[in-house]
Amino acid sequence: MKKAFLFALLFCAAAAVYAQQQIPKIGVIDYSRIVQRMMPNSDQLQEIKNIKQAIDDETAAIEAEIATLEKEKSDIESRSHFNDASDDINDQIASLRYYLKQFVDEKNKELEEKKALVPDTTEILSKIVNQIQYVAESEGYSIIFDSKDRNIIWWTHSVDITDLVMRKLRL
Repeated sequence: MKKAFLFALLFCAAAAVYAQQQIPKIGVIDYSRIVQRMMPNSDQLQEIKNIKQAIDDETAAIEAEIATLEKEKSDIESRSHFNDASDDINDQIASLRYYLKQFVDEKNKELEEKKALVPDTTEILSKIVNQIQYVAESEGYSIIFDSKDRNIIWWTHSVDITDLVMRKLRL
């Protein structure tokens, strides 16, 4: 009888220890949706991207034109001793380089003005992450996944804490 009682007591203790083990609480969040709501200046970010692309495109086009003119100049100089055509090409190259410098300077100034209007993204992203961490800890979540993660095959919307985080961020 004592053995049975001791066995039952040991079994209950083991069951109690096992029952106390915490089952991880998992949450999902739509991080990109929160970021988009926190950064309403996406039009300004697109303008900045467009300006950078314009600088790259124009620079590449002009540098290609300069390379073509330099090759043409080299061909002329190797065929003849006349420098008039070569001087004209030198003038064209100098003109293109001057235009390129002016263009890049002007666009970089425009770029800096646009950047000054956009809030610091690292500060915003840090605020979002801090709020996600606060919500996760206060609600007892062990892990939070991004709903856009391709490794998540399926999840129920009951574990989605996006709206909760957005309310905390007052969005």
